[in-house]
Amino acid sequence: MDKRIRRNELCGIGLPRCDFVFSSTRSCFIAYGFEESQLEMTILRNILEKKGIHPVEAGGSLAPAQNAFCAKICSKIITSQFCIVLLNNEEKDNQEVPNANVNMEYGLMLGFNKYVIPFQRASQKLPFNVAGLDTIKYTNKNFEQKATKAIEQAIEETRQEVTSLFELDQILQAFLIARKALVTPINSEVEKIFYQLASPLGFNLLNDFSGLNYMFFGNFTMFRPEIVIWRIQMLREILNERRSSIGTRLDAGVVTEGQAVLFENLLDRLEIWCIVTGDKDKRSVNGALHNVRDYDIRIFTVEDVQRELEKLENKEK
Repeated sequence: MDKRIRRNELCGIGLPRCDFVFSSTRSCFIAYGFEESQLEMTILRNILEKKGIHPVEAGGSLAPAQNAFCAKICSKIITSQFCIVLLNNEEKDNQEVPNANVNMEYGLMLGFNKYVIPFQRASQKLPFNVAGLDTIKYTNKNFEQKATKAIEQAIEETRQEVTSLFELDQILQAFLIARKALVTPINSEVEKIFYQLASPLGFNLLNDFSGLNYMFFGNFTMFRPEIVIWRIQMLREILNERRSSIGTRLDAGVVTEGQAVLFENLLDRLEIWCIVTGDKDKRSVNGALHNVRDYDIRIFTVEDVQRELEKLENKEK
């Protein structure tokens, strides 16, 4: 497995380990004072989106029934490809005052050894504790140019070989084709039903080359093993509940006998595929599901994906 795949195993506020994977999303966490940096944020969002990087802001997300610090700040910093911090001071009683929340988030970024781009208006001064750190000073006139250059450099320096494995892109498509699987285009009513049953849990729908057998596919490299297990178990429960209701639907005339037989046959051959980060996660998931007999469950790691692609390359040589 690529050594750069790294998880957060120690919680800074004493909660259980979260296991979020560092730099596992094409995103940039931005720390800023909501009232001090509106113009800058408009420019940053525009630059990042054009570069294919999702801008993440603590104030722009909801975390119902979750620890807000973990869900809205800490985990987003961990999983971001790089970070930006706007160290613009607040004006209080005609004095410049550093924004406490922004500086706390900056400290987290530094503590996690993240790639950080710090900005501050040229007319302001940095707090003494970060004054020695290289910071990009800017004016309204040159901010866009300086931000563009800094972001391009950040993207280049934080690029990872495994980054593309966290999205269903060409590399992952090649892996699926090597496994004789294609992403299902969802043309038929049956395919629509299957897809809608599993998509809320993060699964996509695949089919084999014959188009007669289906697989649910989950790319879960960002999740802890217990979350992956829960998603698979919930999917099994949904499918089994739907299977048990076929007789009732048949009696009510909702489905025909032919449709009922087809659905049963598809469920009998159905497979569940998931990608997790590493061998430890794979062992945990397989161990928890070793007694499952209703569906064929296959767990792959990022390293498994890489090995499969290497086999393909060797065949072509």
